[in-house]
Amino acid sequence: MTTPAPTTAARGATPSAAASGGEGGSFFGFSAYEWMVARRYLGATKAGKFSLITIIAYVAISLAVMTLIVVMSVMQGFRLTLLDQLLGTNGHAFLQSDEPIGDYDAITANVEAIPGVVRATPLIELPIYASAYGETGALVRGVRRKDILATPHLSGPDSVVSGSFDTFGVGRKGGDEIAIGSRVANALGVRAGDSVTLLTARGSETAFGRSPRQKSYRVGAIYHVGNAEYDSLYIFMPLEQAQLFFKYGDATQQIEIKVDDPIAVKRYRDAIGQAAPGFYLLDWQQKFQSYFSALGVERFIMRLILFLIIVVASLNIVSGLVMLVRNKTPDIAVMRTMGATQGAVLRIFFLSGALIGVAGTITGVVLGIAFVLNVDAIETALSWAFRTDLFPAETYLLDGVPAKLEWAEVASVAGFSLATSFLTTLFPARRAAGLDPVVALRNS
Repeated sequence: MTTPAPTTAARGATPSAAASGGEGGSFFGFSAYEWMVARRYLGATKAGKFSLITIIAYVAISLAVMTLIVVMSVMQGFRLTLLDQLLGTNGHAFLQSDEPIGDYDAITANVEAIPGVVRATPLIELPIYASAYGETGALVRGVRRKDILATPHLSGPDSVVSGSFDTFGVGRKGGDEIAIGSRVANALGVRAGDSVTLLTARGSETAFGRSPRQKSYRVGAIYHVGNAEYDSLYIFMPLEQAQLFFKYGDATQQIEIKVDDPIAVKRYRDAIGQAAPGFYLLDWQQKFQSYFSALGVERFIMRLILFLIIVVASLNIVSGLVMLVRNKTPDIAVMRTMGATQGAVLRIFFLSGALIGVAGTITGVVLGIAFVLNVDAIETALSWAFRTDLFPAETYLLDGVPAKLEWAEVASVAGFSLATSFLTTLFPARRAAGLDPVVALRNS
């Protein structure tokens, strides 16, 4: 039996070097000899180039890591943007009653005296039918002037696209100005200064029931929140006019409360209940519970699915190393006869697979971060290339693709990818270390 000559992976290594783990120092617990052989084994073809299976494993891990970072960042951005818009335009808790609330000034004063309560707003919210050059259904929200001016999501300079709130609520019975969403304005075909007719079923009592009531109002401001639901649904009216229009007298429908820490809104419930007894208290977490619960479940399931994609991508390393071990069986036998230990062989093949996982993970993280930071430009370019709106606001409620890069999420994705790559590498590496050199040389 003729012993095969050492390949280029083992040339220059003395038996003592192989047995002792290498020469020239060590890096991360691996000798320089092991690093050299592992790097050369990544170029498993005769030409010394990377094999196709190595390239596939590297690309698969990179794409899986990038996809997970992008998807989780977009879902988190979607959640945080919606939460910001909901809490910025809505109250955080609501006092409600089966009957109109009469002494709302005293109630709001008691509630606003609670530490942590920012504002208590008397509110009337009822559906109407609006018409001008077009027609649409909408919800009228009757609010006080001071309350809407204290809501920058509606009356701030970044939100007002036409007109202004300067004269909103000014005049007899609050005046005759209203503020409408940008999509409501488009549906009606109006601009600031135009007239809009509102129709409600809450008119005067007759022998045959309530008769419809209609009145024309001037559009004082057009706002744009960036949420398609709000921009296409809500019309804001001075509270005094809402009381007159909907026949509420000197009462209101509910009281909206804002606190300084909306995430911990439940800790204010007892104090609000004591300040305003006899009312039903509903907080925003209860009101939108099903909505945000669905988002949370969807995010968990999506994370689980994409983690499984990383696992599948890492399995390419196993198939590549199994083929590598089979092709390098004579080399393993030569290294073992030269004095390399089983541990040295295991570390060499572990490094070969781990380097693919590390390189793929780093590339995926870089690509994922770059994609998230430029997601708006990418979405615009793709929409232009395909001549279609890839992110319609009517479907996703938002004007653009929201993305929130969380470094803890990125770190967990990278850590999971590396751990999976290392674990899947152990099986073929142990198989290579367990080869009997005599049997390997006999069968080569």
